[in-house]
Amino acid sequence: MAQLHKKIAEYTRARQALADLSRPFIGRRQPLDCREIQPARMPPVARRLLTHHQHMTIVLAEHYGLPMDIRVLKKSRQGDRYTRKILLLPHGSQRVVEAGIVRLNFACTSAAVRNEILAGRRPLGEILTAHNVLRRIEPLWFVRFAPGDALGEFFGLEFPRSIYGRLAMIYCNGEPAIELLETLVDA
Repeated sequence: MAQLHKKIAEYTRARQALADLSRPFIGRRQPLDCREIQPARMPPVARRLLTHHQHMTIVLAEHYGLPMDIRVLKKSRQGDRYTRKILLLPHGSQRVVEAGIVRLNFACTSAAVRNEILAGRRPLGEILTAHNVLRRIEPLWFVRFAPGDALGEFFGLEFPRSIYGRLAMIYCNGEPAIELLETLVDA
């Protein structure tokens, strides 16, 4: 399969991977910046919610006791390459608990999975699970964003405190298909 772009796993630093992943949405805004952090240096709740090999959709649903709803803020598509900026909220709530970026290679998904992702009505983890896609989630870096940095402006939210997150790859049927930034807004 021809590689459409550099994968975030090919970078040596989280900052480089984040710049690449967020590129379709930055425009004139200040580039996103983060600091790599070891899980032991995270607050306990952030560490528990981020340091695993599961879908954040599932982990957050268990943590909040409700399934997650998705709000797609912006999307970009070039052929099989699809990137979107999203928020996750507990079902029926306006409380944002995750802000993230997802970049997918649709060449690694079925038409049914692709169409459901493009519809933007269900979180990615829920879709992949429902379609029994064989997947492996690999966290690459754990990161911290400083209070008041460009991340808040990027997502249209205020972050008066540090925000923790992870950059990760999801392999679908053995192929590196999905690249993620997942940040905990309310943890």
